[in-house]
Amino acid sequence: MSGKTKSLTVSNAKRISSDEVPEVKELEAIIDEITALKADNPDVFARLRDLGERYNSALELAEKVVRAKEVTCGPFENFSTVVIYDAEKMYDELGHDLYFEIGGTTEQRTVYNVQKDRVEAAIAAKKISPESLDEFRTVQRKYKKPGGFVLP
Repeated sequence: MSGKTKSLTVSNAKRISSDEVPEVKELEAIIDEITALKADNPDVFARLRDLGERYNSALELAEKVVRAKEVTCGPFENFSTVVIYDAEKMYDELGHDLYFEIGGTTEQRTVYNVQKDRVEAAIAAKKISPESLDEFRTVQRKYKKPGGFVLP
């Protein structure tokens, strides 16, 4: 099992000023512009907020009804239909003999796991070359970010 352990070899990204990343600086300028526009036009944004809430409620209800009726209607288009068979439930329902008779199969799989703390120790001890690491290690960074623009 891998468990959650802090990496000994990879750290979180360093914090820098948004002045050093023009794309972030541009985003901050747009956020300021939107904030000012909302302050200058509170009535328009209040109406947009109300329309947005009504739209989202109507959208949710209409989607439920269209799905329940299994139809294509207005902006709702059934563009794909897939049939899925749960093999384990099928086996339980039909029994061993009939399951295999009608095309059911089983397979055995090997599952590889890593003891992260031991691997990290091996990396720190230089038992694994950087070239080898590039072949099997991926560093995934998770970021908190502002949400997309939605009319308030």
